Amino acid sequence: MLAVLVALVLVRVVGDRQVSDALRHLEEFQELADEYGDRATGSPGYEAAAEYVEEQLEDAGYESDRQYFTFENRGEEYESFNIIAETDTGSDENVVMLGAHLDGVEDSAAINDNASGVAALLEAAKEVGRQDGINNKVRFVWWGAEEFPESYGSRHYVKELAEDNGDGLDSIAAYLNFDMVASPNPVIGVYNARGAGRPWLEVPEGSEKVMEVFTDYFGSRDQPWTATTWNMASDQVAFIREDVAVGGLFTGSDVEKSAREARIFGGEAGRPMDPNYHSPGDDLDNIDPEALDLMTDAIIHAATRLAQDTSALD
Repeated sequence: MLAVLVALVLVRVVGDRQVSDALRHLEEFQELADEYGDRATGSPGYEAAAEYVEEQLEDAGYESDRQYFTFENRGEEYESFNIIAETDTGSDENVVMLGAHLDGVEDSAAINDNASGVAALLEAAKEVGRQDGINNKVRFVWWGAEEFPESYGSRHYVKELAEDNGDGLDSIAAYLNFDMVASPNPVIGVYNARGAGRPWLEVPEGSEKVMEVFTDYFGSRDQPWTATTWNMASDQVAFIREDVAVGGLFTGSDVEKSAREARIFGGEAGRPMDPNYHSPGDDLDNIDPEALDLMTDAIIHAATRLAQDTSALD
């Protein structure tokens, strides 16, 4: 097994504060929210957020593309797009995918849900871009229209691959999803691929190994973790349905933290992990910076490790 890679979140000093690069992205998204109100699907705020992501990717040496799609919801037609970027090198036959949804609910800055995942994914893309001689292509996607019942952006992407004789899907070694990774009353959650009584989505082969990439990393840092819901409605679902190995991280939504979880992770029992889930209160004050940095480190670790070797998933 590869030695555990420990990736440290980069920081900068602002006044007498240290601010991680992931948190700096959240500050930028808050400024966009102050200007545009939200980044709901089809809004000027979504376009502005997309342009910010694209600028960051260009600065990191990536070429990005927009994948447009249309969908209908409650009798209304929408157009949106995903942003896709990938490494120039690495095997096309063994692609590691990481994704986070870029859209937010209306009338909210949507900082934890899901600017936090967007920010962590940007930092992972930057770190992978610095690596020399990677063996496996790494593809990063910022999904559109996740805040609808069918997560239309990832659904469209997977459907397109499936209709292309499935060849594109066969090349994906694993998909890793990051949706809410900085909750203010957090747990350190890893998508549970090994739990008993698995629900309505079967667990694709290799998913337990993806889970272990994260749990081994947290173990190397003596960081407690907990298994979180496998079938939460987010962008991993479309991949699961096509039998692609899946994993991900999560710090909690509006579910109350248990007394046991409070003993393990700190915080307040009996209060939601994110009391401002899907509300106007999901702003820059609605995050835990330490959880954000820890999860960003874990995502960077998974991306850089799997870029070099996916044999652990076999």
